[in-house]
Amino acid sequence: MIGRISGQYNIDSANRKKSKPNVNYGNYSENSSDEAKFSSVAVQLAKITSELKNISDVRNDVVEKFKTQIEDGSYNPPLGGVADKLISAGFLDLE
Repeated sequence: MIGRISGQYNIDSANRKKSKPNVNYGNYSENSSDEAKFSSVAVQLAKITSELKNISDVRNDVVEKFKTQIEDGSYNPPLGGVADKLISAGFLDLE
C-alpha cells in the first residue's frame, strides 16, 4: 500500500525524495512568454465599460426639479402609484 502511494506521488521510497513530476504542458516551454489577444469587440466593450463608470447614477437636474417642487409645496405624487410601489417592495402590508 505504501509503495502504491509513494509511486503515485513520485516519491523514491529508498531515498525518501520527492522527484519532479513529468507533466506535459503541450507547446509550453519555460522560455516562452505569455500573450493574450483580444477581439475588437472585447476591446470596444472594455472602452464602453470604462466610459460608463464615469457617468453619474444621479441626474442632478431631475433631483433639483423635485427638490424645488417639494420645498414650495407643488409636488403632488400619484398616491396610488406610491402605494403600489410600497406594496411591491414589501414596505406596506394590507393584510
